[in-house]
Amino acid sequence: MIIVQVAPNIIPLPGSGGLERVVYNLSDALVDMGHEVYVYALAGSRSRAVVIPYGHRYETDSIKDFVLETIPDNTDIIHDHTHDLLFGQEDLSIPIVSTIHTEWSLHVPVKHPVYVSRTKLKQSPNRHKGYYVHNGIDLNEYKYSKHKEDYVLFLGRIDWEKGVHTAIDVAEMTGVRTIIAGPAWDGDLFKQILPRINNSPNIEYVSEVHGKAKQDLLRHAKWLMFPTACEEQFGLVMIEAMACGTPVAAFPRGAVPEVLSGFPQFLCESAEDMAEMIMSDASVHPEQLRQYVASRFTKEKMAERYLKVYEKVIGHGHYL
Repeated sequence: MIIVQVAPNIIPLPGSGGLERVVYNLSDALVDMGHEVYVYALAGSRSRAVVIPYGHRYETDSIKDFVLETIPDNTDIIHDHTHDLLFGQEDLSIPIVSTIHTEWSLHVPVKHPVYVSRTKLKQSPNRHKGYYVHNGIDLNEYKYSKHKEDYVLFLGRIDWEKGVHTAIDVAEMTGVRTIIAGPAWDGDLFKQILPRINNSPNIEYVSEVHGKAKQDLLRHAKWLMFPTACEEQFGLVMIEAMACGTPVAAFPRGAVPEVLSGFPQFLCESAEDMAEMIMSDASVHPEQLRQYVASRFTKEKMAERYLKVYEKVIGHGHYL
C-alpha cells in the first residue's frame, strides 16, 4: 500500500509532543510492515519513511496545495494528522482518513474521522460512523526498571490543561520529593507557580527533558502524577511511564479511565486522593505495568488497527 502521512507544521518529527511522536511511530511501523510510506512534515524531520519536507508554511492552504501538487503517483490513502484537518474536508479522488488528536479538531466536519480513544469517539457526533485507534509507542525505546527512587514526577506542558498547579498542591500537601519536567507553554502560569516551587525544598523544576534524561526520570520515579484538568484525548505520558514500570496516579478525565482500565485503582477523585496514593507504594508490580502496555499500546498494534481502517475506507467507506 502507498500511504501518505501529513504531520502538523509545528515541530519536526519525532518531536517532543505526543502528536508528532505518534505520527513518527506509526510511519515507522508501517514501513516495517512492508508498506511504501511518505511523510509530509517540517524540514529536519526524521523517519524510516520517505520524508517530504514542506518547510515553515504557516498558511495552511499552502501546505495543502504543496502536498496535492507533489503527492506520489498511485497513492492509496492520505492520513491527515494536521490540527485543522486540512484534507479531511476536501472531496478528493484519493481516500482520506483524519485523526482527531486535539480538542480543537473535535468538531471539524470530516468524512472519515479517527479518534485516539473509544471515549472520544463515543462523545463525538460521529459515534455511529467513526473509528478509534489507540496511540502506540515503540516499547524498545523505553527502559524498564523495578528499582524506584524516592520521588514522584510530573511530566508535561506547563499549562492549566495538564494540571501542573495541582501537582504542586499535592507536593506541598505531602512533602514528598517532586520533580516537575516540561516546557513552559503558559508563561503567566509559570510565573505564578515558580515562587511556590522555589519556596518548597521538596519541589524541583528541571525544564523540558528529552532522550536519556526523560528515560531516567520516568523509570526511576516512584509515581507519575497525571492530574489532568482537561478532557484528555488519550494521555500518552501515562503509557510511557507504565512501559518503564512506573505507576500512574491520575484524575479520571476524558480517556484516562479507558487508558488505565487495567488499573482502576490508580484513579484519583481529588488532590487529597492523589496525595494519599503517592505516599504509598503501588499495589502492582512494575513488570505488570510494562506487560499491560505491551499487550495494548505498542506502535505495531496501532499500525495494525490503522491498516484495517485504511482498508475499510479504500474499499467502500464502511465503518468498523
